[in-house]
Amino acid sequence: MNAVRMPIMDGWEFSEGPTPANAGTGRPVDLPHDFVINHPVHDHIDWGVDQAFREWQGTGWYRRTIHIDAKREGYRYYLDFDGVYENARVSVNGTPVGGWNYGYSPFRLDVTDAVFEGDNDILVCADNNEAPTDRWYSGSGIYRTVTWMELPERHLDERDVIVRQHVDWTARSADLTVDVGTDTLRGETVVATLRDSDGETVAEARGQGRLRMHVDDARLWSAENPYLYTLTLALPEKNDASSSCDMLDGIDLCIGLRDIRFDAEQGMIVNGRRTIFRGVCLHQDAGCVGSASTKELMRNRLEQLKDMGCNGLRLAHHAHPRQMLDLADEMGFYVYAEPFDKWESGHYRRFFKDGWRADLAAMIRRDRNRPSIVMWGVGNEVENQAKRSMLAILRDLVAEAHRLDDTGRPVGCAMSPHFQTETADTAGTEGIIQVTDDAPADQEIDDPDQRVARIKLIADITDVTVLNYAEQWYGKVNAAIPDKPIFGSETYQWFVGHEWQMQDYISENPNLVPERDRYVIGGAIWAGFDYLGESMGWPSKGWSGALIRTNGVPKAGYWLMRSYWCADGEPFVHFMAADYTQPDENVKEHWDIPPFVGHWEFPQYHKNVVPYLIATNCDEVCIRVNQRELYVRPVREFANRAVIGYLPYQPGVLTVIGYRDGHEVCRETTNTPISPAVTLEFADTTRRVALPETMELPARRGYERLLSVRCLDAAGNPVFREFAPVRFRIAGPAGIIAVDNGNLMGNEPYGQDTIHLHQGVASVMIRLTGEPGRIILSADAPGMHTATQTIIAG
Repeated sequence: MNAVRMPIMDGWEFSEGPTPANAGTGRPVDLPHDFVINHPVHDHIDWGVDQAFREWQGTGWYRRTIHIDAKREGYRYYLDFDGVYENARVSVNGTPVGGWNYGYSPFRLDVTDAVFEGDNDILVCADNNEAPTDRWYSGSGIYRTVTWMELPERHLDERDVIVRQHVDWTARSADLTVDVGTDTLRGETVVATLRDSDGETVAEARGQGRLRMHVDDARLWSAENPYLYTLTLALPEKNDASSSCDMLDGIDLCIGLRDIRFDAEQGMIVNGRRTIFRGVCLHQDAGCVGSASTKELMRNRLEQLKDMGCNGLRLAHHAHPRQMLDLADEMGFYVYAEPFDKWESGHYRRFFKDGWRADLAAMIRRDRNRPSIVMWGVGNEVENQAKRSMLAILRDLVAEAHRLDDTGRPVGCAMSPHFQTETADTAGTEGIIQVTDDAPADQEIDDPDQRVARIKLIADITDVTVLNYAEQWYGKVNAAIPDKPIFGSETYQWFVGHEWQMQDYISENPNLVPERDRYVIGGAIWAGFDYLGESMGWPSKGWSGALIRTNGVPKAGYWLMRSYWCADGEPFVHFMAADYTQPDENVKEHWDIPPFVGHWEFPQYHKNVVPYLIATNCDEVCIRVNQRELYVRPVREFANRAVIGYLPYQPGVLTVIGYRDGHEVCRETTNTPISPAVTLEFADTTRRVALPETMELPARRGYERLLSVRCLDAAGNPVFREFAPVRFRIAGPAGIIAVDNGNLMGNEPYGQDTIHLHQGVASVMIRLTGEPGRIILSADAPGMHTATQTIIAG
C-alpha cells in the first residue's frame, strides 16, 4: 500500500507581519502554535475583554519544506488542516492553492498541480485582523494538526464514509452498513474488516456500494466502558471483488457499537439503560499555551473530569480539534458538538451567509462516525430568538444537519433564557440579546408562559429542546412540549433562578434536576475549566467561574460535582471554608459560587465563626477541631446533599471523617500552618499529595506536561496564603515553554520561567525534545528549599 498520510508538525518557520520572512530566516516552531498567547497585555485593547486583553491582531506566516523524491504518476497530493485561525491562505512553490476563512473548521487542499520533484516550499498565512472577534480567546495561527497526503487517484476519503448501525443490546449483536460514498469510487470494490481491541477479525465484507456486516458477542461502547473496534476499509489494486490482490489504499476508523436513544419520558437511554448526561462545557484553550493545546494536555484535562464523574462534553461553540474527539471516543464521553456560536451577528456574521453550509459539513463529515457524538447543535444563543427570521434559518440548518448525518442523532439549538417580542428593537446590539437583570432589552418577555411559547417555536423545529439556564421553567416546558426531552446545554454550578426572575440566587443545585425529572437528558456546567477571554472586565484575563483553574487546581464546584457524580464511587470527604478574604476574581455573579477553599488558616480571626462546606459521597460525616467533636446531621438531610454549617475558628488540626452504613470509610485532615512556607514540593494538586520522586514520560518530540509545586511549612503542611515568586529551571532533553498559577486576575506573562504562587501553588509547562534521557526540573522561591522533580524520558 503506497498511500502516504503523514502529520507534519515540526520543521516549520514562523514570522509575523504584513509579508513573510524569507526562507531560512523565520523563527523555528513546532505545531501546534499560537502566535498571540505571548503578545503584550494592555487594559485599552479593543475587544480586550474577549481576547484576554492581548494584542490579538496580527498576520502570521508559516513556512515549511516538503521533499518529494519523484512526483508519482496517477497520484494526488493534499495538505489537510484541522484548523487555522483564521482567513487561512496557502501557497505551494509560490502558487496559491486555496484556504479557509473560518478559523475552527478542518479543510483539505489539493496541491497536485503546484508540487514538483525535489524541495517544495509550503507557505501558510493566518490573517487575524478583523473585528468583531470571538467572545472568548481564539488564539491565532496553525494551532492544530497538519497532514501531508500522497494518495492514488482512486483513493478512500474518510470524510465520505458513513457507518450506520443497528445494535440489539439485549442480544449483544450489531448489524453495520458501510457506505463509502465517494463519486470517484462509484462501482469500485471495497474490502471492509472489523477488528476488536486485540486485533482479531470479528466481521468482514467485500463488494461495491453498500457493505453489510454482522457482529455477534458485541462489546458495546458507553462512557463507562468505551470499547472500540477498528474498521479498516481497503481499496484493491484490481477492481475485482472475487480476487485477492495488493491494496491500493486503506483507512482505519475507530467504531463504537452502541444503541443511544432519546426519549421524551426517559431522557437519554444508552444500551437500554437511562443515563444522565453529566457534562461540562469546554472551550479549546489550555491556559498558558493558549489554543496550541496538544493531545497530551487534552488527555490530562479529560482525566481530571473523569475523576470528577463527568461523562459528557459540550464542545463550545465551534468544531474542536480532531484529537479532542479522538479522546472522547477512547476515554468515554458523550458529546454535544456545534460548528459555530451566533449566525448573523458577532464574530461569525462575516462568514455565515456564504460559509455556514461548508462549515457545518466540515464538522459533521469529520465526526459523524464517532461513538462519542450523541447530539449536534447548530447555534448558541443566536440573535432574534424565536422570531420569524430566526426560525427560517433554523429550519435550513436542521435540515442540512440531517442530510449530512442520517444516522438518527438529534439536532438542537441552544437557547438563551432571554426572549423578545417579534416587534422588539434590536438595533445597536448586532442582533444579540444583550441584557442583564439590571438592564432588560427592549420588549423583553418576562411572563413564564409567554417565554415557554417562544421556546416551543424553536423546539418544534429541533429534535430535542436545548436550553441554557432554564431549570426553573423545565416543568412548564415539558408540559408544553411533552414529545421531546430537555437538554440543559448550559447550567450554573450552584444556583437556580425563579420562574419570574431568571437570576434569583436560589441555592437549588441545577445539576441534581436530571435525577428528579427523568425527561431531562442532563446538562453541561458552564464551564469545566477556566478559560481565556469573555472577561467581565480588566484586570481579569478570562472566565474564572469554572470548576477547575487553568492550571488544573480544582475549586469548590469540582468537589461538589464529584459528590453528585461519583455517589457510589470511592468514598471521599473534602472540607472547605468560606474565605471572604480572598480577592474578587471578577466572576459574573450567577455563575459564581461562595468562596469555599480547602484550608484552615485565618490568622486575622480570633474566635470568628466560619461558614464551611463539606463535599462527600458518604452517608454521614463528623468534624473534629483539635480534640473537640461536633455533631453533623446525616448528609441526606442537607439541601443539595451539600454539608453546610459553621465552625468557631480555632487554629490547629481539623479532621473530617466519612461514614457509610455506620463504618468509617475515609477521612481528611487539614492543618493550620505552624510557620511561614519554608519549602517547595512538586505535587498532585487534586489529590493533594507529593508526586513520586521520579516519573516517566514518553520521549516523544513535542510531548507536553503541566507540573505544579505547592509550598509547605516546617511540619509539611500546605501554606495556602503564600504568594512568593517561583522560578523554574530544567536540565536534560526538555524545555520550559510557559508558566501558570491559575490566577486570571494576574498580569504575569505566560512565556517565561517565573510566576508568583497563587493560593500556594504555581505551575510550569514543559515540552520534551524527543531524545531519551534524564530530565531534572527544579523550582526555587525566596527563603524556601528547592523542589526537584526527576523525569525519565524513554
